[in-house]
Amino acid sequence: MLKELIKNGSNKEIIEFLNELHGYDLAELFNELDDEEKIKIYSLLTNEKLADLVSYLEIDDAAEILVDFDLNKQKELIEMMEPDDAVDIIQELEEEDQDELMAVLGEDSDLVKLIQYDEDETGSAMTTEVIVLTPEMDVKQATKKVIKEAVDVESINTIFVVDDNHHFLGILTLINLIKAKTPCQISELIEQSPFVKDNDSITQTLEAINNYGIFEMPVCNEEQQLLGMITLDDALDIYQEEAQEDFERLAGLPETVDRTPFKTALHRLPWLVLLLAISVPIALISSHFQGVITAVAILIIFQPLISGSAGNVATQTLAVTLKMFSTNGKGIFKSSIKEILTGMMNGLVIGTIAFGTTYLFASLHPIIAVSPIKVAFVVGASLWMTIFVAPIVAIVIPTILRILKLDPAVASGPFISTLLDMTGLTIYFGLATLVFGGLL
Repeated sequence: MLKELIKNGSNKEIIEFLNELHGYDLAELFNELDDEEKIKIYSLLTNEKLADLVSYLEIDDAAEILVDFDLNKQKELIEMMEPDDAVDIIQELEEEDQDELMAVLGEDSDLVKLIQYDEDETGSAMTTEVIVLTPEMDVKQATKKVIKEAVDVESINTIFVVDDNHHFLGILTLINLIKAKTPCQISELIEQSPFVKDNDSITQTLEAINNYGIFEMPVCNEEQQLLGMITLDDALDIYQEEAQEDFERLAGLPETVDRTPFKTALHRLPWLVLLLAISVPIALISSHFQGVITAVAILIIFQPLISGSAGNVATQTLAVTLKMFSTNGKGIFKSSIKEILTGMMNGLVIGTIAFGTTYLFASLHPIIAVSPIKVAFVVGASLWMTIFVAPIVAIVIPTILRILKLDPAVASGPFISTLLDMTGLTIYFGLATLVFGGLL
């Protein structure tokens, strides 16, 4: 619709249409335009509307657009955005562009202070634009302050109360402020509220928001001075980012989306090479059991069954383990025991089914099967033992990484599957060597 309007409509009609659009809808339509059409839109948008547009674009696209403007306009646009959105875009800029913009913003800028936080810290995602009241204020005075400052903050549903030294005392909901009648001081309306620290991990903060069901979570420093808040919409964005990062790590990917196929290949190549190197021992294990493989060739047919089943079970257990870690390990021991027992029972059932299927197959192919009952036993027992071991591996590896202060999600599917391939082959061909020892 915007493309058609640019083509056939007047500038006045385009401006009226743009001003009525929500930032998200504007960003969606903007992405459909070609470069020439985008330039025209730039010229028709006010700085405020342009800042709104940029903040709703994908971070890398927003950064590319921002650097197209001179530093003064960059500063104007950035300062019109929500602080957390602005920080995300600034961090996406090239180092040189970032340094230039930060120099223009000045050391006293809240944005510069927010950028100093690590991306995994709560402070990096908070907004500093909040309304604060003091206990001695009358509700009439407080209401006037809220009305005056409402246009400059992200949310007024929750109002924060601090003392003269900016120490956080509690919260006041907008509805309670509106209901209150003067004379009444804010101190009579304060409600206690949990809060998080600016250097807490973002995952801890997300858990707190979820546990307490808070729409605006106060963020304080070590001295309990109020710094800002994390809003629910920010929390949802972070949840999405965390889920994507965990998915990437589970898949053994450094990033799921890059700007070009070349960069995508470049990012993934080291991981693929590493996985290839880890897979080398699998070939060595197979060569070590060359004797039994040669003597009982039918074993090769069932080798993928062993590896595939173990990998499937491990992936399920790994997902459960990471979920437990996301809640600070609550119930991890109970869940681990449950996963191991589940693996043992599933392995017994699947191993029994594999025993019967293998025996039937081996009996129908006597040329390649030396002893159907022995082959069936090796396949069934190996499958049971491998499925029993799989959840143990999927619990132990991420647990060790967590103890070492590393992200457990890097114990991704490919790594655990490769380790289980080695374990499964050792069990499978080792058991076969014992059972068919007389043939070697």
